[in-house]
Amino acid sequence: MMKSNINKSRLWTTVLLSVLAIIFVSCSDDDSIVSEDLWNISGNQIVSIKPERTKNLRNPMTGWVLYAGLGDGMTYDFWNKYDNFNSSVGKVKVSDYATTLYVRGAWSDFNPEKGVYVWQKNCNTEAAKKFRMLEDGAKERGLKLAFTFVVDSRDKHYNFTPDFVRDAGAKGFISTTGSVQVWSPYPDDPIFQQYYAAFLKDFAAEYDDPDKTMFVSGFGLGKWGETHSLIYSTGDETPKQAVFDWITNLMSGLFKSVPIVINYHRCLLSLNSFSNASTSEAEEMLRKAVDRGFSLRHDAFGMKSYYTTWERNFAASMRYVRPIIMEGGWVESSHGSSINGDGYANYAEVRQGEFDEGKGACVNMMDLRYNSNFDAGETHSWFNSAYKLVEQFIAEGGYRLWPDKISVPTIASSNGEVSITHRWSNLGWGYCPTNIPQWNQKYKVAFALLDNSTLKPQYVFVDETPELSDWILNKPKTYNVKFGLNGVKAGDYTWAVGLVDSTKNNAIGIKIAAKDDQLTSEGWLKLAGISVK
Repeated sequence: MMKSNINKSRLWTTVLLSVLAIIFVSCSDDDSIVSEDLWNISGNQIVSIKPERTKNLRNPMTGWVLYAGLGDGMTYDFWNKYDNFNSSVGKVKVSDYATTLYVRGAWSDFNPEKGVYVWQKNCNTEAAKKFRMLEDGAKERGLKLAFTFVVDSRDKHYNFTPDFVRDAGAKGFISTTGSVQVWSPYPDDPIFQQYYAAFLKDFAAEYDDPDKTMFVSGFGLGKWGETHSLIYSTGDETPKQAVFDWITNLMSGLFKSVPIVINYHRCLLSLNSFSNASTSEAEEMLRKAVDRGFSLRHDAFGMKSYYTTWERNFAASMRYVRPIIMEGGWVESSHGSSINGDGYANYAEVRQGEFDEGKGACVNMMDLRYNSNFDAGETHSWFNSAYKLVEQFIAEGGYRLWPDKISVPTIASSNGEVSITHRWSNLGWGYCPTNIPQWNQKYKVAFALLDNSTLKPQYVFVDETPELSDWILNKPKTYNVKFGLNGVKAGDYTWAVGLVDSTKNNAIGIKIAAKDDQLTSEGWLKLAGISVK
């Protein structure tokens, strides 16, 4: 009896070890524990790939963000100036360094009349003309768009909420900017909420499209649209939670394909502007927003009174859970010598401080903010006082995905089976956020058999196991997959690998960090020849 139990125990141990071996073989964080048998597959060739480390790959949700607006400061020579921008290395085309054009502006500029929007061809306001100029220019330069809509008029010289909202009976408050009185709605007012929801619904119908839009940022509420210093109709924070639920549920319900982003700070939707804020309440709301599909941004990187240990700790808790977008805080044209209070001697040090803080948060995106004086301001100081940091972020920031080693078969039988082992690394400190609900792991690893003459894919095989959001710096992942070649015609082909968009019939969706001569025009990475008998 005892011998039988021992045999059963050994049997289950063998089964368990076999299962564990399969798990390690399918996907491993540590390449040193991957069996050599997984690489040395009979009939296969091991291909080593050198990475491309410096090129701006222009992948989704990573890279530098150019800033623009629709107000008086935006001039029609924007693109001409940015295409011929003075830098410490001579004239540069700023858009060559970026992935995104971020249009941040007043709701009233985007929506001047009820049912009228700047993206409509029959809208001929000055803001609409500027918007078309910006949108067309971004498309010509290969940039996606991003947006924030600001509804609060404080510190502005005109109403940032359309007048028709106030005329419809929305309640709000008056503030004074210089000698100009401006009006802002209470964020808990039901008429305001009705009209703002209608605007966002119509906007989403046009721009919840990843071919056009990189992200939609913020709620637009509070001072500067940054969701702090709010004024509610009650005079206290009683409506705060209801407003939070309204706006987060609204936006997460409207934007199903494009990432949405929330400001993370300790005074979220608070009456306060960074003093006496309830950090526990802010953290609770932020985590709820993340659960509802929001990614993260902060608009005061480098400002030590605003970006503090609390924000650093929260960013650390969200690392590789959601991508983080960075905006610096100090503005050269308006803050002057006040940077001294944060220990900066000049704007080269400010840029370095922002960069270091962003690296510490593993941000995916950094900002090149717009200033109507093209010979000063944030973009100018990045390119003149900190040009090496611009290049360094392209090389090291966000994500840069690369397979350094792949084992592929060189001979196979039609209708047979092949085994492929592939190892992937991320050369960036950020991550590829395929785990956000708007992407829902739509980007996949795929192998293709290319026609040797056209280098076009004839057959595509998707490996469903890898999740690109798992690939983080210094932690390579190894996978093994088997594909059946059912229906593959006999002939000679070239193996290739790509990161495809499964919602677009497995077309290339993310560019691999490989040398140009290793890639096809569509972005497939060529590996080795194969003869199918």
